[in-house]
Amino acid sequence: MQQLMKSWVTYILPAGIFNTALNLVFLAVPVYMLVVHDRVLFSFSTATLVTLGTGIMISLAAVAALAYARDRILVQAGNQLVQQMIPRVVDALHRNAAALTPDGYDRGLEDLETLRDAVIQGRFFTFLDLPWMGVYLFVLYVMHPFTGMVALAAVLMAAFFQWLLRIFENRRRTLADVGNAVGRARVTIRAAQAQAAAGMGMASGIARQYRERYAGLLKIKSEAEQVHAGMGAVIRFVHWGGIAGVFTAGTMAFFEEEITVGTMFAAVMVTVRLMMPLERHLSDMAAAIDAAGAYKRLKQFIGPDPVGQKTVLPEPAGQIQVQGLTLSIPGRTLVHGISLDLAPGQTLGVTGPNDAGKTVLCRLLSGIWAPASGEIRLDGALIDQWPARELGRYIGYMPQEPDLLPGTVAENIARFTGGGSDAVIQAARAAGAHDMILKLPQGYDTPILQAGTRLSAGRRQLISLARALYGSPRFLIMDEPHTYLDDTGLKILQGVIHSLKQQKTTTVIVTDRPAMLSSADKLLVIKEGRTAMYGAANEVMAQLAARQQPQQQAAGA
Repeated sequence: MQQLMKSWVTYILPAGIFNTALNLVFLAVPVYMLVVHDRVLFSFSTATLVTLGTGIMISLAAVAALAYARDRILVQAGNQLVQQMIPRVVDALHRNAAALTPDGYDRGLEDLETLRDAVIQGRFFTFLDLPWMGVYLFVLYVMHPFTGMVALAAVLMAAFFQWLLRIFENRRRTLADVGNAVGRARVTIRAAQAQAAAGMGMASGIARQYRERYAGLLKIKSEAEQVHAGMGAVIRFVHWGGIAGVFTAGTMAFFEEEITVGTMFAAVMVTVRLMMPLERHLSDMAAAIDAAGAYKRLKQFIGPDPVGQKTVLPEPAGQIQVQGLTLSIPGRTLVHGISLDLAPGQTLGVTGPNDAGKTVLCRLLSGIWAPASGEIRLDGALIDQWPARELGRYIGYMPQEPDLLPGTVAENIARFTGGGSDAVIQAARAAGAHDMILKLPQGYDTPILQAGTRLSAGRRQLISLARALYGSPRFLIMDEPHTYLDDTGLKILQGVIHSLKQQKTTTVIVTDRPAMLSSADKLLVIKEGRTAMYGAANEVMAQLAARQQPQQQAAGA
């Protein structure tokens, strides 16, 4: 974020130049009024009036053109913000959603849009008008010291009240914003949850609970809006009182024959322009506070700017070395001290009871989660030494739940990389999903909505397998890939595992089915997050059979 803000200097400087020219040209309006009142009204010169009128119209056209040019620059700055930040925001959203302990922040794109609107509407660039407020105060003082002092008093009073209002609104809007986020999270549910809620009549209870919680938020918002309305009325009174005060001061100076009528009216015009930034700041205050909050959340959520690019390493052969892999959460160890070694092309079967840490191991091996201690090496390099995009090309991951992302079937298989049709079809054929996909309403172009819930779980699992196989990865991780497959799907999966061995793809498969373990070179048994057995598949299978035999005999007796 900091680097992006620094890059905005290229936009702030031109915007500042146009803003300076705009303010200079605007001074032609009070000058016009001064000359007309003091000279033209007494000379009755129509030619002079027409000349001055033409000049002021040209000046006003210049003001409009300069404002348009400045706004175009701000639009470009806002668009650049979105274009540069979308990849980082989306990546951070996905990383947060997949994190071991996600913080629940899902407003990244919404906050980015809020920030863009604030940039385009100039809410972050009000400081460009501050020097000109000093210039206008100086001009008023030059016209007459009394008008300058009255205008300065009005500006100071308005600024003080706006400062108080901003402090109050910052606190109130922050509380309301947090409460709204929590409320939305409680009401927003996935399709499967919605079906259960509808089937058991839960919607009315959820609505009632949200309404009760929202009542407290309405009180906070109402208090903030009432204070804003009251304080806003006071501030606007100061604004218009300042204009009237300058007019009154000018009139008194005119009585003393110290200024002319033209100067008096010119002072009023300058005062109106002087108050415009304060009036705009009052109108934009709520939106500016929201934008500042969005910026703070994005800055915290995205984290510091990346330090340089990681070195791109050669394509790996698929050698996997894991040493002392450990991951814990408060009060519980998920995996502890797991070590394994796989040569390129070897298949590791992972089995164990439910909640033993098998899925945790898969997420660690795929780089989704970072271990608390221990290391994972791919062809000798630590997994975090690989650039994330490059690492993704060489790893295939098939999660236990085959959720798909919004898009087409082809886009999901291609991992949204924009890959060609040939590579997509090749991956689908390798997963045995090609014929099934062709039977979909639009084939590979069938849209996937709501995590693919309109497709059966078995179809989603085959598409998920094709996605994992896309690009012929060197290291493939499959977490219970057979969960939703029928007998035909199981045969396809067994054929895929056999093909992977022939292609020298290193594979880790979590399963409790002996048929899936028959082609494994090594077997890892996990219990309570620790290695219970590990070694050559035939040796571990023999140990398991030896342990089960006395239990079966005892059960038979």
